[in-house]
Amino acid sequence: MMNVKRVELVIEAVERPTVIDTLKSVEIHDYTIYKHVGGNGQRGEKGDLAFGEKFENVTFVIACSENQLYALVGAIRPLLKSFGGMCLVSDAQWVMH
Repeated sequence: MMNVKRVELVIEAVERPTVIDTLKSVEIHDYTIYKHVGGNGQRGEKGDLAFGEKFENVTFVIACSENQLYALVGAIRPLLKSFGGMCLVSDAQWVMH
């Protein structure tokens, strides 16, 4: 197993291409996207079955090194300030196969 940082990023679905470009820019190529994510936060409640990407959220699950984490957080923070969302970071272990 390999020690990694697990990043869970909830953001508006319309920002998905921007997040993917940001991940590439900090050389993170492995991620998973959950679509149709609902919840309640600082900008109010969002349903999981919204009509179109403009009104729904997605969640990215990302595993990265600690060095990549600082670059990623620095690049993601402006998106969170502009569009809202949530970014959680935790320690994890990647099961290598």
